[in-house]
Formats: sequence, C-alpha cells, structure tokens
Amino acid sequence: MEKFGVLNLAACMAAACLVFAAGCSEPDETATKGYIRVSSAEVAFPYIESSAQKFELTYNEAFVDVGRTTSREALVDLAEGRSRMAVMSREPNEAEIAALSTGERQFVTRTVAHDALVVILHGDNPVDELTVGQLKDIYTGKITNWREVGGRDIRIRPLVRDRNSGTYEVFQERVLGDAEYGAGVYPCSTMAILTGLAGSHPGSIGITGLLMTTHPQTMGYYKAIRVAEEEGGQYILPTQNKILEEPNKIHKKLYPLRRPFVLCYFKSSSFDVNLVSGFVTFLTAVKGQQLAIDGGIVPATMPVRVVKLTE
Repeated sequence: MEKFGVLNLAACMAAACLVFAAGCSEPDETATKGYIRVSSAEVAFPYIESSAQKFELTYNEAFVDVGRTTSREALVDLAEGRSRMAVMSREPNEAEIAALSTGERQFVTRTVAHDALVVILHGDNPVDELTVGQLKDIYTGKITNWREVGGRDIRIRPLVRDRNSGTYEVFQERVLGDAEYGAGVYPCSTMAILTGLAGSHPGSIGITGLLMTTHPQTMGYYKAIRVAEEEGGQYILPTQNKILEEPNKIHKKLYPLRRPFVLCYFKSSSFDVNLVSGFVTFLTAVKGQQLAIDGGIVPATMPVRVVKLTE
C-alpha cells in the first residue's frame, strides 16, 4: 500500500470561505436550541451518537444529526461547510491546522475522551499477546506466519482501515514509523468489515477501537489481545481501567497504543454562543464524560473514576 499523502485542505477552505454564512449559527439559535450536523469518525460514532441523543432529550429544541465517516473526511466536511463539528480519532496534523486556520473564524480543537487501538485476532488463535515490534513486523510483511510468534502454522492476514481513517494514521505513526504497510495488508472500508473478517478467518489480525469491542458491529468470533511496548515489558489488555490511573484520577500511560477523540469546530469569537458550543459544553461536562465511561472509553476533561465491582 502506498503511503497516504497529506490532504490539501487549502482548496476546501477557499470554497468554505465563499459560503461562510452556511457554517454560522441561525439568528434564533442558542446553546440549547437549533440544528447542527456533526461528522464523526466511525470509532467515536457510538459515543457521539448516544451523547447527541441524551443532549436532545435534555434540550427538546436541540437537534444534533451525527453522521458516520472517517477522521479525514470529517475534517473535510467541516472545512466545506457540510457539518459544523468534526470528531476525529487522532489529533489534526500541522498541515490540516494551518489550512483550517486561514479564514476569519478560529479553528478550535478539544480532546473529549481517550481511546485505544485494540489488536484483535480470530477467537481460535492461541496467540494472546504481541509486542509493538512484532506488530510492526507483521504489518510490514517481515512476519507472515503465526508460528513465528508462537501460533499455529497459518498465514497471517493483516487487516487495517482505509487511509482516510484515524486508525490507519495513528497505527502508521505509533507502530510503523517510517516503514510502509506491506503488500499483503488488506484495507477495509469500514470497521464492520474489518471485525467481520477478523472473526471469520483464522489467520486474520485487525486494528480497531475500544468502542468497536464494547459496541460490536458484527457477530464475528474475534478476541482482543495484550500488547507490550517491547519484549520483556508489561503486556496490557486495552480496557478502561488499564488506561485510567484510578487512585490519582489521571490518565496513566500504561497501554502503548493510546489515541484521543478530538472535537474540531469553528468559532467567531470567545463570546460565540450557539448549539455547537452548547454541545461541546455538554460533552466535556459531567454528563458527557459519564457517557464516555458508560460507553467503555476514558474521559478527558473530568476526573471520573472507574471502579470495578466484584462479587
């Protein structure tokens, strides 16, 4: 697979500036009244959609329409005025920030929650743990058979989301570095396809998000495995309580493949109050952060503690 190039958002912003009014609030819109369209990365969609539903139940004159897409496409939707908020599963890169900061409005980003890249295998695969280095060797094509990492004599079938997804880009940055995806890596257009293939082909390995394992998109028979930063290190299963440092209520960097959920939007001034600012406030306050906990991810703005109950 060729390396994905930087998206040129400058042209999008030029077009967006011509229709500046389309992205602004309606005259009678308030923080709890009106209509907005939100473009969300697929892995964040369950959380953002459930939050929108709770927001609408609380404020019955508010309508938040959440669409499912990729991180890169969500940002393009925002730039071109098709949505008023983008939810990404990675941080915007420098080129994207520069392109989106050229207009009259201020481009704003806010981390709302923390997610993880979850490594999934077919449920019958005896391998239960891998290092980041082994993942790199698998996805670059250096390791091609499960017996090379303690499994059965089966060819490895690596799966990844397509190039516009935050999952693709975060995995490229955190695991592959300057290396390229191998020729045998199979790109999947949706997480449902990826998890379906992982659960039906014994040799498959895929990369997904926490919400995709707590809100399964398929009935495929797959499992999440533990990951260590390096050989001899601690192997961690990506779960809420392993990402969150419970005693100090801060995010402890235990699991090596973490990533943020980032809200991206425009505002005209620090006094700009509209439905976008109202929904952002809801997501980053106690109710929205509790919804993150309930959904299986980690809150970013409130010190909410995860407590595991045992019988």
